[in-house]
Amino acid sequence: MVRLVQGREESATNYNKEPVAVALQYEAEGAELIHVVDLDAAFRVKASNNRQVIRDIVQAVNVPIEVGGGIRSISDIEDMVQNTGVRQVILGTLTVEQPDVVAEAVATFGDKVLIGIDARGREVSSHGWTRASPLDAVSLARRMADIGVERIIYTDITRDGNLAGPNLETTRQIAQGSGVKVTASGGISSLDDLRMIAGLEEYGCDSCIIGKAIYENRFTLKQAIKSLES
Repeated sequence: MVRLVQGREESATNYNKEPVAVALQYEAEGAELIHVVDLDAAFRVKASNNRQVIRDIVQAVNVPIEVGGGIRSISDIEDMVQNTGVRQVILGTLTVEQPDVVAEAVATFGDKVLIGIDARGREVSSHGWTRASPLDAVSLARRMADIGVERIIYTDITRDGNLAGPNLETTRQIAQGSGVKVTASGGISSLDDLRMIAGLEEYGCDSCIIGKAIYENRFTLKQAIKSLES
């Protein structure tokens, strides 16, 4: 299990945890969905066993798995959905560089296709967050909504892995501007952060991704779920 800061490969922290065991723990603590990123695929590392690891996770748990990282063709999507067994795939670079392929993917796979908008504030990046793009995050979200995308995962790269709190304002702008469901990602560090994200539900932000805060023992998944139930 590896965690990056702002997506920088050299910032990796290895938590020495076995992915299947972690997935089983999340399921036992009440997770309804598990988010996985194949960092090797995102950075185009060829010698990787991660696809098999993802298959092992899918087979071990009963909750759905969504996967991102390096999914850059229709055949990649087919492999993930049909052969690996994940519930949903997350497209990022394709969204920036080949929106026509994204439209084909949505037409073919429907809600199995999610869009990841990764940005520094509103400045969109691609290729594992290594390449800047001239696209604006809110404008891109509207474009994706127009082709039928049902959910966007918005990550503020400048906050990801920093435990500095989420970018609530841009998250709200993307949800409100696109009219589709949005998952908040990046910077979540406390139960208060979760409650503030919950305050965006009226705009369409109905979920979030938690990673480092749990690995760093800021709170447990059980505590996160309980705080939102109350």
